[in-house]
Amino acid sequence: MPRKAKKKGGPRYRRVVLSLPKRLYFVLNGIAMGDERKLNRLIKGILEDKLMESTVAELELYLGRGEELEEEMEEEESQESQA
Repeated sequence: MPRKAKKKGGPRYRRVVLSLPKRLYFVLNGIAMGDERKLNRLIKGILEDKLMESTVAELELYLGRGEELEEEMEEEESQESQA
């Protein structure tokens, strides 16, 4: 009788640390009624829904936007320092 392959150990999910603007955090925390578990479940649900609706190309645009925003901010800072 063949042996079953071993499953890889460890937790099923990976933990992610997420930084949110205070305003957005307070809105989501209000919806979750101040309960941290509900807040995590809410954020997880929002992310899962967004990922189900999006294509890989659309998600890659977020990476491009982040880089563009960083470049714009650096340009503005350099222009302000020169003035």
